[in-house]
Amino acid sequence: MEKKRYYLLLVLLSVVTVIWGLNVIMIKYLSGIFPVVQLSAWRISMAAAGLLLFTYGKWKLGIKQLTVSSWVLIFLVGFTSIFLHQLLISQGLRYTTGSAGSLILGLNPLTTALLAMLFLGDRFELKRFIGIGMGFVGVILVVGHPGATGTDAIKGNLFVFLSMLAYVAGGLFIKQAVKQASVFQVTAFSHLFGALLLMIMWAVHPVHPPVYQAHWFSYGVMAFSGCIATALCTSWWNMAISEIGPSKTTLFLNVMPISSLFFASLFLNEKIHWYHAIALLLIVAGICLGLSRKKGALSKKVNINKAI
Repeated sequence: MEKKRYYLLLVLLSVVTVIWGLNVIMIKYLSGIFPVVQLSAWRISMAAAGLLLFTYGKWKLGIKQLTVSSWVLIFLVGFTSIFLHQLLISQGLRYTTGSAGSLILGLNPLTTALLAMLFLGDRFELKRFIGIGMGFVGVILVVGHPGATGTDAIKGNLFVFLSMLAYVAGGLFIKQAVKQASVFQVTAFSHLFGALLLMIMWAVHPVHPPVYQAHWFSYGVMAFSGCIATALCTSWWNMAISEIGPSKTTLFLNVMPISSLFFASLFLNEKIHWYHAIALLLIVAGICLGLSRKKGALSKKVNINKAI
C-alpha cells in the first residue's frame, strides 16, 4: 500500500474518533429523551438506510458471490458490534457519566490487541504494547482524575463495559468477514441486520412507552448520530481495520475521551484542566509509537482496493 493511502487512513481514523467522542455526548443527551431500545432502533435504522443508499453500487457488485459463511460473519458483526454494542452503550450512559463511560471504552485498544494476538495471530510487539500503555495511561489520567469523575454508577459502568467487549468481538469478526466480502458489503448489511434486530426488540419491548413528540433539535441530533457518527464513521473504521488490522486501528480510540471532554466543555460548559493537556500528549505519543513501522513494512500490506 502506498504511503499516501496509509496516511489518509490515519487522518480518517482521527476524524472518526473525534466524531465518536462527540457521539458519546449525543447518546447521553438522547438517552434522557428517548427510551433506550427505541433510541437504538431508530438511530441504527437511519444508519442502515443511509449506508444502503449511499453505497448501493459498491455492495451490489458481487453480492451474488457471497457465500453462506460470508453472511454468517456479517450477521455476527451486526449482532455484536451494532445490536449489542449500541443497545448496551445507550443503556449504560443513562446511569453513568460520560467520563466514566469514556474510561471503560478506552480499554478497547488493549482488549483488542490481546484478543487479536490470541485468536488472530497478530504479532504483539513490545513497542506496540508500550504505545498502548501510554495511551491507556492518558485515558486514565483524563477520566480517572478526581476533578473529572462524577457519580460512579456500577450498573451503568457494567453496561458500558459489556458494550466495549461486544464492539471488540465485532472488530475481530470484521477482519475475517472482509476476507470474503467487501468492506461496503460488510458495513451495509451488518447495519441492516443490527437495525432489524433492534426494531424487533423495540416492537416486543413492553417496559417503556415510545416517545414521538420531541423537539426538532433532538431528531437532528439523532440523525447526525445515526447517519454520520454511526454509518459513515463505521464504514471508514471497518476500512481501516481491513487494511492495518484491529490492534493498530483501535489505538485511535484513545482520542475519544479527549474529544468527549472537549465537546462536554463546549456544550455543557465543563472546564478543561492541566491534566487534559498532559493526557493528550501521552495519547498522541502512544499512537505514534504504536503505529511506527519498520522500513519497507508499508509495501507488505494488502492494497485497500483489493479489500473493497
